[in-house]
Amino acid sequence: MESATIWQEEQERARKISPTVRQRTPTAIAGRATRITHWPLAGLAICALILALPACIAPLPAMPDYPAHLASFYLLAGGVKLPLLAHFYRVQWALVPNLAAEATVPFLAPVFGLSGATGLFLTVAVLLWVLGAGAVQWALYRRVGIGPLFASVFAYNANFMWGFINYYFAMGLALCAFAAWIATGKSRNAALLAAFAAVVLIIYFCHVFAAASLLLLIGCYEITVAGRPVSVSRIGWRLVPVAAAFVPAALAYFFLKPAGERGLMEFNLLDTWEDRLSAAVQFCFDRPAWWLLGLLVALFAIALWRKKLAVHPDMRLLLVVLAVACALVPEWAMGGWGIDLRLPAVLGALAFASAEFHFARRTAAALACGMVAIVAFCSASLAGNWLYYDHRFAEFRSASRALPAGSKIVTVLDGDAMGLASDQPYWHMAEYAIIDRQAFTPLLFTTEGQHVVRLQPAVERIAARSADQGSPPDITELDDLAAGNVNDDPDIRKVFPYLIHFQCHFDTALVIHLGGHRSLVPDMLEFEHAGSFFSLYRIRRDEHCGNK
Repeated sequence: MESATIWQEEQERARKISPTVRQRTPTAIAGRATRITHWPLAGLAICALILALPACIAPLPAMPDYPAHLASFYLLAGGVKLPLLAHFYRVQWALVPNLAAEATVPFLAPVFGLSGATGLFLTVAVLLWVLGAGAVQWALYRRVGIGPLFASVFAYNANFMWGFINYYFAMGLALCAFAAWIATGKSRNAALLAAFAAVVLIIYFCHVFAAASLLLLIGCYEITVAGRPVSVSRIGWRLVPVAAAFVPAALAYFFLKPAGERGLMEFNLLDTWEDRLSAAVQFCFDRPAWWLLGLLVALFAIALWRKKLAVHPDMRLLLVVLAVACALVPEWAMGGWGIDLRLPAVLGALAFASAEFHFARRTAAALACGMVAIVAFCSASLAGNWLYYDHRFAEFRSASRALPAGSKIVTVLDGDAMGLASDQPYWHMAEYAIIDRQAFTPLLFTTEGQHVVRLQPAVERIAARSADQGSPPDITELDDLAAGNVNDDPDIRKVFPYLIHFQCHFDTALVIHLGGHRSLVPDMLEFEHAGSFFSLYRIRRDEHCGNK
C-alpha cells in the first residue's frame, strides 16, 4: 500500500512542472515554453561553441599536465614499440578507473593526428560541461531558460586549467547522465536501469571521482523526491534503483581495481580555502576570475532575495550537500592531489542549472547577451594565453631535436629568476622530448594502479613514484642532490629521492628561468643551448658516480 501511495505522489509531482506555472492550463504552459525556449537554447549553443574554440586553435595548451598526457598517448599509440622508448616505458593495460583519454585519444590519433585527437577530446569535454548544465535544467523544468548560460562559465575551472582531463571529461559525462536520470524519473524500468548501470560503469572507468560525484548527485536528488513526511522506508524505496545502477561500478572498484598508490587523506582546510573558492571559475591558469565569480554570486543572491529567482525544490538538498562537500573534501586522497578542486565548479554549474529566473523578457535577453559577451571574453583570454605558451613550447621542442636520441632529461626550476611567475606550466614540458627524441623523463605519469603506462625496471629507481613527487627541483637543490645530502633539505628525502646522485643517471638538465636574473648553476652542468626562457645543460658525471 505504501508503494502505491508513493507512486501516486510521484505521478502528482510529475504534473507539476514548476511552482510558477502550477495554476496555468496545459495550453498556456506549452505556449510559454515555446516562447521562451528557443533563444536561450540558441544562446547556450553559442556559448558552448565559443568556449570550445581554444581547444581547437591552440595545438599545445598551457595545461600543466597536458605534455605528460600527450606523451602517454604517443606511447599508447605505438611509440612504446620504438627501441629506445621500449627501454624506458611499457604499456600494461589494466582496469584502472582513470582511462577516459587513454581509451579514446590513441585510437583516434591515426585519423586526426595526436594533437588533433587530444584537441577533439578536450572540445567534447567542454561541450559536455556546457550542454550538461542545460540538460539538467531541461530535465527539471522541461524547458531551458537563461540559467544554463550563467552555468556555462563554470566549464572553465581549475580542473580544466590544470589538465585533469580524465576527471574533467568524466564529470561532464556525469552531468549529462544526471540529467537523464532526472528526466526518466517517472518512466524508469529494468531496461533503463540496465542502461544507467552501463553508463555509470563507463563513467567509473573514465574517472572514479566522477562516478562517486554522480552517486552523490543522484542520491541527494532521490532523497529529496522521496517526499514528505520523511521516512526511512520512503527513502529506501527511492534508493533501491540507485543502488542497482551503481552495483557494477562498485563491484569493479572493490574486485577489479589493481593495487597501487593509496596514500592517506590530507585535508589542509585552512591552507586550501582560497584554492577551493578560486577553483570554480578560471579562464587562465593560476589566474582566478574573482571578479566573475563575485558577479555570479551577487547576481544569484540578489535575484533570490528579490524573488526573481527560484531554485527547484528537488535540488535544494543537493546544493547544500555539495556546498558542504566543497568545503570539507580532502586535498589529497587515494594517492591523488587536487581533490579539493573537483567540486566547486560542479556546485556553480548545478546552482544555475537549478535556477528559474523570473525577469522580464527584455531584462532576461539583456542578461543573456551580457553572458555571451563574458563567455567570449573568457574564451579569447584563454586562447591568447594558450597561444603565448604554445610558441614557447614549440621553441623548446625545436631545441630538443638537437639532443641525442634516448636522452634522459631532468627539469629544474630557477625559482629566483622566475620570481612570482607560475612555474607549473613548465613542470612537464620535457615530456615533449619523449615524442620528439625518444627521451626519458622522471615525471611522466606512471603510478601503479592509476596509469597504464609503466616504467621498465631499468629506470624505476630514477623516476617519481607518486603524485607528491611530481614537481621538479629548484636549481639551489642540485648540489645537495648531487652529493646525496638528505639532512639539510627535507624535500630531498620526501619529494626528490629518485634524483639523489642525479648526475650519475641523467644526460641533460632543462633549466627554466624565464626572464629573470639567472642563478649560478652547479659545476656538473655544462652549458649547451640558450632559449628565450630556458637553457639546456649537459650533465657531467663526477666522483660520486663510480660504476653507477
